[in-house]
Amino acid sequence: MIGECVLKPVSFEQLPDEKLVLLARQNRQAMEILISRYTGYVWNRVKQYQGVSDAEDLAQEGFLGLISAVCRYDESRGVPFSAFAGKCIHNRMISALRRIRNNPTPVGASDMPPLSQVQDPAAAPDHEVQSRTQMAEMICAMVDRLSRREYQVCMLIYSGASYAQAAAALHISEKSVDNALQRARRKLRAASNETV
Repeated sequence: MIGECVLKPVSFEQLPDEKLVLLARQNRQAMEILISRYTGYVWNRVKQYQGVSDAEDLAQEGFLGLISAVCRYDESRGVPFSAFAGKCIHNRMISALRRIRNNPTPVGASDMPPLSQVQDPAAAPDHEVQSRTQMAEMICAMVDRLSRREYQVCMLIYSGASYAQAAAALHISEKSVDNALQRARRKLRAASNETV
């Protein structure tokens, strides 16, 4: 018909972060796109602390900060998601570094050179890019292991919802919320251990 408007679907890749965040709370593909968008940012933050902590451990903390940002972002406050995510990533890394600093140093560990001196100077320049990509893929794989219900429960609980609020939003019992959260934690822990 003449005058009829046909809207073409927009791919997730074309959406701005603020819209993608809302989708990522329910859709793992949207979360994966956000993770890939922020991979470079996370690794740039890691570089600032090179030699202080294991780079991959710190990057994992940064990605967990990103996931937390997705869960807690409130567009109505007028702050761009990139600024909010940057703060969450930074805070998560700083917290991890504080935990490391407050733990006693194992015997002999003080003799170890910093990470920047241990790195292989003969490594190919693209080795760093490959490591970044692998870390982002690992985080996506961890998220992919969750069932739809487990993913929804995690997004609600990590955004600050109580068990009762999550149960009401998903139309399930609080016990089902707890069960889904426990299953998700076991899966994420197992996925994390497999990558070590």
